[in-house]
Amino acid sequence: MNGGCPLHGIDLEAVLRIAARTFQHPRPDGTLPRQFHEKTHACLSGTLRINPPDNPALRHGLFAQAGRYPATIRFSSSFFADDEVPDGRGMAIRLTGVDGAPGGQQDFILISQATAPFRHSADAAALFAALDGVPRMTPFSLLSRSYILPGFDPRRLRWHYLQLLFSTGFTHARRRGLHRLAYYSITPYRLGESAAKYICRPDAGAWDGLRGYRRSFTERLQAALDRGGFGFDFCLQPRASESDPIDDAGVTWKGPEFPVGRLEIPAQDVSAGLTLSDGLAFNPWNCLPDHEPLGSLNLLRRHAYAESAKRRNANTP
Repeated sequence: MNGGCPLHGIDLEAVLRIAARTFQHPRPDGTLPRQFHEKTHACLSGTLRINPPDNPALRHGLFAQAGRYPATIRFSSSFFADDEVPDGRGMAIRLTGVDGAPGGQQDFILISQATAPFRHSADAAALFAALDGVPRMTPFSLLSRSYILPGFDPRRLRWHYLQLLFSTGFTHARRRGLHRLAYYSITPYRLGESAAKYICRPDAGAWDGLRGYRRSFTERLQAALDRGGFGFDFCLQPRASESDPIDDAGVTWKGPEFPVGRLEIPAQDVSAGLTLSDGLAFNPWNCLPDHEPLGSLNLLRRHAYAESAKRRNANTP
């Protein structure tokens, strides 16, 4: 178990070139967006309060002692600008004032899906290759036959990918606001001699009005903030056994979750933070050594996120 595991023999430079030409088209003003999660719904200020768990096996790094950290929280969509299109919704969290982290900053990158569309770096490279050259991303683009059923071989059918697409559509149909979704790290991170995944659980009774057709996610977040704000329980899901894979982001872990903190987002004006988002670059490798990202997918993200940020001149720690 280590964060520097091999990339399954993929051509890293080729993958980065595909990502740049397929997912990072210049805007009309010539600037470059993020390669993924381009659309920002909100970039909010909040606080993460750490409550150390009783289990000493979980008390490592950021979770070793009580603390309060200023947080920047960005809500986003994975591929599509239209809120009415089913999509993965992202929540990226940046903490400041973290001793021992790069620039005093600790990033957490989470998404509203418990698994990834690709199991590891080789799967990611295959999906990128299948989408290479797509002039404009649409939901139909993601139904790539060459990725879903390589070589028309039923034995190679990527069931987990089809299940993820179905789950994404089901979640969208429930029409919950972004403050009412759960968010998952998908990939594991070091925790002592073992590993853990991160999960943010919304308040069960959080108000979720404005659910009508064509109410944007930004409008719904603002409405929730106007009612006093909202929050999430920050949880660890430690690796329970060898059946919880380190390098397969298409598999959900089976072990219990343990609340270790509380993310509070108070009332504020959403529009005030939207311009801040473009200059930020989140990366799971902006972290304490105690929370080193694990698995080949995280290793690929290290390079891909850094390259995307470099191309758009975003600020990194």
